[in-house]
Amino acid sequence: MKKAMMYLLLALGITLFVMFIGGAIGGFIIGFIDGFNGGKVGVSSSMSYLAGLGSGLALVLCLILNFVFLKNGFASYTIGRIPKPIRWKVFLGMVIMMAGMAVLYAAINDVAAERGWRDEMMIEAYAWMQHHPVFSLLVVAVVSATANLIIYGAVIREILEWKHRPQIIIPIYGVIMALVSMIDGTFLLMIVTMLMAEFEALVYEYTRSVIPVIIGDVAFWALTLVLIGVPTSGWWLLIGAVLILPGLYLAVHPMESYKPID
Repeated sequence: MKKAMMYLLLALGITLFVMFIGGAIGGFIIGFIDGFNGGKVGVSSSMSYLAGLGSGLALVLCLILNFVFLKNGFASYTIGRIPKPIRWKVFLGMVIMMAGMAVLYAAINDVAAERGWRDEMMIEAYAWMQHHPVFSLLVVAVVSATANLIIYGAVIREILEWKHRPQIIIPIYGVIMALVSMIDGTFLLMIVTMLMAEFEALVYEYTRSVIPVIIGDVAFWALTLVLIGVPTSGWWLLIGAVLILPGLYLAVHPMESYKPID
């Protein structure tokens, strides 16, 4: 447990340091550009500036985190317990499950936009990402891989090795992630976040590999960028559920005889 806390605090410390230094430098640069263009310093609304700054900081942060965690052996990108003959089933199951999650997420975002729960910055950010899909997905893939490496490959792995009680640890982790998502301000999104975190943790428990989780996250964001802004209906919730359950079954059932035991 001490190691898990150490990994979490280490990642948090590196993140805060990079964001503080990089944010200060980036803010100065954006302010300079504003002034050069005749605008008021510090009030730029250009999403390109913000996206460039955010992406650059995210990539630098991911590079540092990967270097620290991989070099010191705190976590790794391994295939875990997944036997080669059934890897395609696990990967396909994750893609199907996370596609269902993307459908639910897009439907909830549509409802949030209609009821005024979404702020302009979030809407503008999604619009920018949709206009730059390749670059956005590349950044998302790197960030997802790094986050999963730390969360699952280091923290959750260490907790499960310390006390192998997935029936307790996984639900608690899901609730924590749901509470973190409260920043977004929508209760329904909290539910989706909790389910997604718990299902990903369950797949990791069976496979002990971050690779299927990374594949699932990339599939989630790829489909989300396609669906965000598309008018939804109540059928979307049913479609999401129809995809999630078979996908989860396909991802974990082939691993039943390979999962860790108490």
